[in-house]
Parts: sequence; C-alpha cells; structure tokens
Amino acid sequence: MRADGVKSDAPRALSAREKARARGLRLIHGGGEGRDATLRDRNDVARLLAASAADLLLHRISTARASEIEERVNRALRLFDRARTEPLARPILRRELDQLEAIWREGREARR
Repeated sequence: MRADGVKSDAPRALSAREKARARGLRLIHGGGEGRDATLRDRNDVARLLAASAADLLLHRISTARASEIEERVNRALRLFDRARTEPLARPILRRELDQLEAIWREGREARR
C-alpha cells in the first residue's frame, strides 16, 4: 500500500543498504582513515602485492617496478617461512619488509 492509502502491485524500491544486503555485500564504516603502511605479516605483504598489480594495470607504475616489488614480496614470503623455524631469519625478514615498505612509500609519494 502506498502512503496515500492506494494499493499498489509495484515492487517497493530498495534502499542502498537493502540492495547491498541482497547482493551479499555489507558496508564497513571505516571513518576514512587509511591502513597503516607498516608491513607486519603475510596479509600485509599480500595486500601490497595486490595493490602493486592494480597500479600496474592502471599504468601508475612501470613493469620494472612491479617486477621488483614481486621479487621482494616472494623473498619476504620465503623469509616468513624460514623465520618460523629459524630465529636468525627474523632480523633478515624485518630488514626485507622495511626495504619493501620503503619502495612502496617512495612509489606512493611519486604518485601523489
């Protein structure tokens, strides 16, 4: 029934929230703050790799830079495996993550 009391067979318009829920999506209120760029775990490194792939597709970075990031990400992932069993690999991993972070920040500053 419409607001004026007349019956209607037309489907009711869904709100944005209802449409998102129907599609299986949900809205996450983040307050507009970006993520901390510090690399701490595998998920952070994977996010960086995905972001660099997107930047490559959008022509924000060169193929050479994307390849360098990919190589460093692969090296960091191998070091994550080693650091689990070899305590001496942890400082090497931290240094690699710091270098990867520096490369990412340098590229991000250049894009701005």
